[in-house]
Amino acid sequence: MYPATLAPPSAGRYSPPPVNQIRPTTATIDLTRVGANLRAVRGQLGSGIAVMAAVKGDAYGHGAVPVARGLESAGVDWFGVALVEEGRALRDAGVRTPILCLEGVAREGAEAAIELGLTPMLFDLESAARLDAAARAAGRPVAVHLKVDTGMGRLGVPYGEFEAFLDKLANFMWIRVEGMATHFAESESDPTFTREQGRRFRVAVAAARARSWEPTLLHASNSAAALGLPDLRFNLIRPGLALYGLPPRPDLNPGLRPAMRVTTRVLYVKNIPAGYGVSYGRRWIAERPTRLATLPVGYADGYPRALSNRADVLIHGQRCPVRGAVCMDLVMVDVTDVVPAVRVDDEVELLGEGIPADELAERAGTISYEIVTGFSQRIPRRYAALDAHPPSEAHAWSS
Repeated sequence: MYPATLAPPSAGRYSPPPVNQIRPTTATIDLTRVGANLRAVRGQLGSGIAVMAAVKGDAYGHGAVPVARGLESAGVDWFGVALVEEGRALRDAGVRTPILCLEGVAREGAEAAIELGLTPMLFDLESAARLDAAARAAGRPVAVHLKVDTGMGRLGVPYGEFEAFLDKLANFMWIRVEGMATHFAESESDPTFTREQGRRFRVAVAAARARSWEPTLLHASNSAAALGLPDLRFNLIRPGLALYGLPPRPDLNPGLRPAMRVTTRVLYVKNIPAGYGVSYGRRWIAERPTRLATLPVGYADGYPRALSNRADVLIHGQRCPVRGAVCMDLVMVDVTDVVPAVRVDDEVELLGEGIPADELAERAGTISYEIVTGFSQRIPRRYAALDAHPPSEAHAWSS
């Protein structure tokens, strides 16, 4: 938690930037849905399990400060960020809930983490030395969470080296081990390997406790493991995707609803004859006289170029296929068969309940995480209810 002796540097100062009213491309975020998704996740948990909301990557593109403020009001227990800078942005906005820096604090971040009341993830002795020195200079111990690599091969003390690491960690008197963590590599698809990671994690926790470390918070589960593998929840989970209404698998959906809807408006409409090519490389050739709508959005906005000739958008509730290559700032879609006829300024849904993130991800050859985090800051975020746009089975996508 933010140190009781220090007020947040800019408490109450934050206000969202004004929405750009000139450009029609907008991401609308429903914070009420984020809160409802949190309740839906909590409804699957047993007693005594806390929730750390992953708000790294600007809350998966949804806006870290507004999302964190909403979740803090809803009583979330922790926030998880990747960077000290992300933690600073939350503190500057007055967020007081405990914040874990999942990537540690890097070379220059020890003093800032202590000043801001951030909790570092710790997985190397060099960082331990920097944190110990900074804590000693500040005159107060620093709480950390130890990370052990049980099979992810990314961050974390290698499982086979963890006991030796613990023995050396005992030399740092200003470090207090508050928690321990690991990260699952295949929780969506391989429960056998995931449970083996859980077994290794329990062995690592026992090794820490045998050396008089007393981590009170144990966590490993992302959304998929938290919803699908209840034996691996420990006493703290780290959901991200589920909070934003994106189920990690179709069968792991306790009533989640997407919190982001990305829309634009038709910029231009024209007719082209059969045999006419569209966009760079003429990767689509009209087989019949075609009515095209040009949309003011492109890969500079995070709409993937990989969706060229592969995605649909919704206009008048009807699916319209992308034609030709997605450009930096523009996309062309086929509106020949749309009734009533498409006109300039008609609303277009690029992402939402009718065009879900997992559909775009599959068609782009990626994952839904990348779709929602990829929408750039050229697209202003607007915070409002989305219930005026209910899901429509008639337009639902299936693979």
